[in-house]
Amino acid sequence: MNSVQGLLAASVISIQNSCFVYPACQNCFSRLILDSRRFSCLKCGCTGEAKDASYRYRLSLKIADTNDLFDITVFGSCLDPFFGVTAENLQRWEDFSSEAEEKM
Repeated sequence: MNSVQGLLAASVISIQNSCFVYPACQNCFSRLILDSRRFSCLKCGCTGEAKDASYRYRLSLKIADTNDLFDITVFGSCLDPFFGVTAENLQRWEDFSSEAEEKM
């Protein structure tokens, strides 16, 4: 994977993913495999109860500067100010909303 850091003045053309919160390993930040009761990380082997899974932002964007189009992905808590809430709390709200909808 190429890793380039820098400051770029650009416009967001589109959001590439509809789900931008994922269950993340607290050790290595890889996506966790969740079932109804447990989670596991295929990368580092971390396991635990599904209710204790942590969540992290992953936002994939298509952006444009004056000359080029770029696909970028932004990870982590730097996105908290944009959403106004942590990924953990956004996931809790989504879970709560889904449960409330099922009861109706």
